[in-house]
Amino acid sequence: MGLIKSKKFVGVYYRNNKNGTTTYYFTYKDEMRKQTFQKVGEKSQGITEQYAFEKRSETILNLKNGELSPLTKSKKRHMLKFDEVANFYFDNHKVRSTEKRKRYYQYRLKPYFGQMNFHSITAKHLMKFRDETRKDVSPQTTIMYLELMATIFNYYIKSHNLKIQNPTKLVPRPKIDNRRERILSKNEISTLFTALDGNLILSLFCSLALCTAARKSTILNYKVKDVDLEHSTINSFDFKNQSTYKSFLDTRTHQLVKQRMEQCGHNPDTYLVYRNDISDIVRWISRELKIIFDILFNQGLDRGDIKNRVVIHTFRHTTLSHLGMNGVNSFLIQKISNHKSQKMVERYVKLDENSGKKEISKLWK
Repeated sequence: MGLIKSKKFVGVYYRNNKNGTTTYYFTYKDEMRKQTFQKVGEKSQGITEQYAFEKRSETILNLKNGELSPLTKSKKRHMLKFDEVANFYFDNHKVRSTEKRKRYYQYRLKPYFGQMNFHSITAKHLMKFRDETRKDVSPQTTIMYLELMATIFNYYIKSHNLKIQNPTKLVPRPKIDNRRERILSKNEISTLFTALDGNLILSLFCSLALCTAARKSTILNYKVKDVDLEHSTINSFDFKNQSTYKSFLDTRTHQLVKQRMEQCGHNPDTYLVYRNDISDIVRWISRELKIIFDILFNQGLDRGDIKNRVVIHTFRHTTLSHLGMNGVNSFLIQKISNHKSQKMVERYVKLDENSGKKEISKLWK
């Protein structure tokens, strides 16, 4: 016989079996919002409709709190720990930032989610993590952890063709004002390269950043084969937009690239920004430039002052801002920066910093 709906208790069902026994069930929506029927037990065992209803209420409450009831735990024997999913991602998706991402995962995500069932992680878990993490680090860092979670989820779901929703999509990110106001002047750029004199790798990195306006990940993935010295161009790959575009080398960068290519014997697969004695070039670049930036440009500024502190991304903002101030139109800026939309480049199309000075000086004469 089929299940019969209880007339007294919501979500409770029973079945009158051929052997004369009665079996009680309740229904609920699981972590993936799928309607599920859970067997409670036989009437001969002392189970009643009232008891089934109480177990249903307990299960729904546990799900809201991110827990599993004793009844539903039995269905999760072959639990897939999130740690296993993360390791699958790191083992199979190799990029130059893999080691850095591993450190982020090990430091904060693994202790929180590592032993949890991959299929049981909900938006509520993630929002709780977001709120607790926000107490210790900046909104931007909190977002970075959430984005790494999203990436791991997406990779595993796509790799295994799973028909489930990524719960990170349901988690609002902390709101931040990350519009950087700080750009470097020509004199400050000159001061920077004076400080870097004699350090080919750091000089090359900064020079590439200032002439291509590329992001750090793009610059660190430039190889010798990407360079066309004859036409002073370099092929750039945008990891954010997953697209390839052409960038241009100025005189200083052309000379530094040529020097680096001669140093490595023009091996086409050699990275331009690389040192054999440095195991983690990404971390080394970030650390070394932070020290230099703090000494030259960030004196007296709070660590959380995103708008005014000079960081690596300041190079991109500087190049595009100077192009805008020099009258370069938004379409050309978009081509150089590889932004996906015109809206993203509007903030760089600015008036020259001295525009209006002459007019104001004459106004009250």
